[in-house]
Amino acid sequence: MRSKTFRPTLLALCLSVLPLQLSAQTFTVPPITFEGAPAYSQADLLKVTGLTPGSTSTQDALQAAAQHLGDTGLFSDINFASNEKGLVFTLKPMPDSNLLPATFTNFVWWSPAELTTALKARVPLYIGLIPTTGNFQNSIISALKTMVAEKGVTANVVAVANSTQAGAAPTSIGFAIESPQVRVHTLTLVQASPTMQPRLDPVIKSQTDQPFDTNTTRTTITNALTSAYHDAGYLDMAVLNLAQAPPQVTPNNIDVAFTATLKEGQPYQLFQLNWPGSDVISTADFSKQVKMKPGDMASEAALCQSLSIITAAYFAKGFQDAKVKAPATFDHLSHHVSYTITVDPGPQYQIHSVKALGLSAEQQKQFDSAWHMNPGDFYDATYLTNFLHNNSALQTLSGYSATYDAIADPNTHLVDLTITFAKGGLLN
Repeated sequence: MRSKTFRPTLLALCLSVLPLQLSAQTFTVPPITFEGAPAYSQADLLKVTGLTPGSTSTQDALQAAAQHLGDTGLFSDINFASNEKGLVFTLKPMPDSNLLPATFTNFVWWSPAELTTALKARVPLYIGLIPTTGNFQNSIISALKTMVAEKGVTANVVAVANSTQAGAAPTSIGFAIESPQVRVHTLTLVQASPTMQPRLDPVIKSQTDQPFDTNTTRTTITNALTSAYHDAGYLDMAVLNLAQAPPQVTPNNIDVAFTATLKEGQPYQLFQLNWPGSDVISTADFSKQVKMKPGDMASEAALCQSLSIITAAYFAKGFQDAKVKAPATFDHLSHHVSYTITVDPGPQYQIHSVKALGLSAEQQKQFDSAWHMNPGDFYDATYLTNFLHNNSALQTLSGYSATYDAIADPNTHLVDLTITFAKGGLLN
C-alpha cells in the first residue's frame, strides 16, 4: 500500500507518486471511504471531492479532490491511501479554536432551526460550525443568497465575525442580509387601553423602522412594552402573543409587521416602601430624599430612582460591590404593593493610588490642592465626577477635558485611579 498526505496549509500539492493501480493517465475510481472525521457524513465528504466511484478519472482529479476538502478550511491534514478495498481518505479536523458556531441575523422567512435544516441539505459538510479560514463561509453565503432569491429577493449576504465586546476574540460567525434592509415596519397593539396610549405611542415609534434581528427584535419589543406598563404601575401586564406577519418585499426594504396582544391588568399603588436603615444611610435620611410615597402609582422607574439613593450612599462609602434588592409583596385584591429594601454591602474599597496625567507643574499643584480623595480613603465612585463638575478652583484647566480609569483589585479591595487630562472640551 502506498499513501500520500495533503496539508491544506500548503499552497501547492506534492503528489508525484500514486499507488500503482492509479498510476495510469486515466483510471477507474475505486470505492472511497473517509476516516477520522465522524462528524461529517460519508456522502457529504464524497460530494465535496467531486469523485464518483466507478467513473473514469485522472491523477489531476485526485489531486483536486484533496484540494477541495482542504479548501473548505475544515481539515488541517488530509491523507489518502489505496488498498485492496479501494481509496481511503484519513482526515484530521481543524481544532475547535478554528471553528465557530454560525448565527443568523435577519433571514426573516426562517427560524434558526429551519435555516440549519435547509443549509444541511444544500451545503455538504454543514453542521453549524464555520471554519475561520477557507472557502466554507462563501459556500454558506451562496446557499443563503439562493434561498432568499427563491423568495423573490436579490440580496447581498455577508458573513461577520461576532465578538462579545470590542477587541475580543470572535465567538461566532454571523450571516446577515446586508441589503435590502430588513426592518420592523409596523407594530400593532391589541387590547391596549386608551389610558395607556400616550405612553405607548413613543414605544411604537421607537420600535418601528428599525433593523430586524432574529435574535433580539422580539425580546426588545416585549421589554419596551413591559417597561412602559410597569413604569405606569401596571405590574401584572404581560405580552400574551407577539405575532409576526409574512414579510412584504418593496424595492428598498423587506418589511416585517408585528402584532402584540396584551394583557394589561390593573395599575397598582404603593402601600409601603420600607428601608430599615443602616450605618451608611438612616431611615430618616432616605425618607427625606425619596420621591416615591405611599399612595403614589407603583412605577418601576420611580422604584429604581428610590433604590439609587441607597446605592449611591453605599458607593460613596467604598462599597463598590453593594447589591440593593427590593422584593415586592402584592395585594392583588386592593392592587397595592409593598417593597422591603435590603442591601448586601460586600467589602469596602479604599484608594491605593491617584495619578493625574497630562498636567503641567502649575496645573498639578492646583489639582493636588483641590483633590481630597487620597490613598487610604474609601473609594467614592461619584467623587471624581462631582469634583470635576463642581470645582471652580481649577482655573488653569479651563478648556480641558478628563477621562479616568479606576482599576479595583477584588482580592485586596484597593483601587488605583488614573485621571488623564487633555485640551479640548469641558472639564466636566
